[in-house]
Amino acid sequence: MELHQVPSVGGGAAPAGTTLLLSDDEVRRSCDMAAIVDAIEAALGDAPGPQLALPPRSNLAVEGTFFRVMPAIMTRAGVLGLKMFHGSFERGVRYLVVLCDIETGAVTSMLDAAYLTAARTGATSGVATRHLAREDATTVGVIGAGVEAETNLAAVAAVRRIERAKVFSPRPFRRTAFAERMGAALDIEVVPVDTAQAAVAATDVVVAATNTGAGGPVALRGEWIEPGQHIVSIGSTMPSRREIDVPTFTRADAVVFDVQADTVAAESGDVLAWRELDGQAVAAVPTLTELLRAEVPGRRRADDVTVFKSIGAATQDLAAAVAVCERARTLKIGTPVRSIADLKTF
Repeated sequence: MELHQVPSVGGGAAPAGTTLLLSDDEVRRSCDMAAIVDAIEAALGDAPGPQLALPPRSNLAVEGTFFRVMPAIMTRAGVLGLKMFHGSFERGVRYLVVLCDIETGAVTSMLDAAYLTAARTGATSGVATRHLAREDATTVGVIGAGVEAETNLAAVAAVRRIERAKVFSPRPFRRTAFAERMGAALDIEVVPVDTAQAAVAATDVVVAATNTGAGGPVALRGEWIEPGQHIVSIGSTMPSRREIDVPTFTRADAVVFDVQADTVAAESGDVLAWRELDGQAVAAVPTLTELLRAEVPGRRRADDVTVFKSIGAATQDLAAAVAVCERARTLKIGTPVRSIADLKTF
């Protein structure tokens, strides 16, 4: 299985002595989904070792405020850096990505990572869809109508010739607005439907991108899944949050996680529920990197059901940030400032 390689970009090398600052709006204007999909695929194709260092993320919490730090070193891209986000679901959350050049140590870029997170989530789903969905897939069912539903649909459309999509949200005005917005953006037919099951029916790819809340009901049930479908689930990223039920996993012919199974199980309520019933099955789920490196099989037959479950990783964030910074500099978007973090010698 060949990787879609992108050239080494050295962190989107900034002019000497400057750091590029990008606001959330500037990140949005600098996003090219197809380029981000390719950048993340190239990054995830690197196994841990000389080309990649990806330690466990750090999760801290105090009095209702959480703080997560996700560092990585990506030698081939010439980048080291981190993503951090903090806050609470009641007050809101702030996201930041910092990119540094490996050779010089210079801080090349600092990005508001709110939209970037949604873009890299969608792009990672695009990588999985490229390698797990049927090649003749033309239809998508979307459960959810928020920004990550948008980026996931855009990424699927970047890797398959999508002609039609259906969308469900429990709020009619949101699904109608989503259909109008994404139909125009992707130049495809997008139709709002009245139930989640209707969104799933007779589609090739199903995207679950929801926010059902702590202890909320699942949005996608395994009993609705049809032969040949590829399922993407990105919404359950905390132990208290649910999006898909256990039968969605157990009826699949192939399940792939974006990171190691123990990490996903520690942070996804959906996978925790599956592990309680069958811990061995969860422990055996391969990563997207293993799939890209042809170390595990993916789809074997046209009627296979495949499931991709993601929670995010620093490699995805940094690869997406590099691609965005490269395009921002080409478009002359952003604010270059005097280099942040002066060099201290000993």
